[in-house]
Amino acid sequence: MVVTAVGAWRAACRLQADALVMPLYSAYNAAMRHGRTQRSRAGIATWEVVALLAIAVAVIIGGRLLIGADAGTRMHALTVARLQAVCEALDKYGADNGGSFPSAEQGLAALLSEPTKGTKPVNWNGPYLKDAAVLRDAWGQQFHYVAPGAGDPPRPYDLWSLGGDGREGGKGAAADVLSWDRQTWLTPRP
Repeated sequence: MVVTAVGAWRAACRLQADALVMPLYSAYNAAMRHGRTQRSRAGIATWEVVALLAIAVAVIIGGRLLIGADAGTRMHALTVARLQAVCEALDKYGADNGGSFPSAEQGLAALLSEPTKGTKPVNWNGPYLKDAAVLRDAWGQQFHYVAPGAGDPPRPYDLWSLGGDGREGGKGAAADVLSWDRQTWLTPRP
């Protein structure tokens, strides 16, 4: 008896739901037949295409302006990162060889392969760098290297880049990056 009561209750609920939904469904179908709510068969309207094109052009132009304005800063940051990597490799070389660094004659190539010129290192455990591209700044110029370096007392080595203009001095992206002056490692101001 409980089963029949539940079944009857479900049937009554369905009838009530159908009574509420069917008029709405019928009205919707009638409107669709008469084309009142149908979307245009042509697809996208002309103004929508123009708006999409304008947005796309604005995004492309804006992106290029942002990238172009930042190019000098990115080049400087890449040069600093490479200079730091070479400094770390030189420090490892010096630690392995009792404080001796590659001579100016041996150059930075001594970080990639054991030097054959000049005094041979006592305990070469290289290569100290995996990629020779790290020996160049972001503008493709070889880092300048001198050992021993200048200063009082003298630094073990001096390593530097002449910046984007390839000349001593400069401002912004053209500023020199010097291993002994950490202020030159900061992001340049235009």
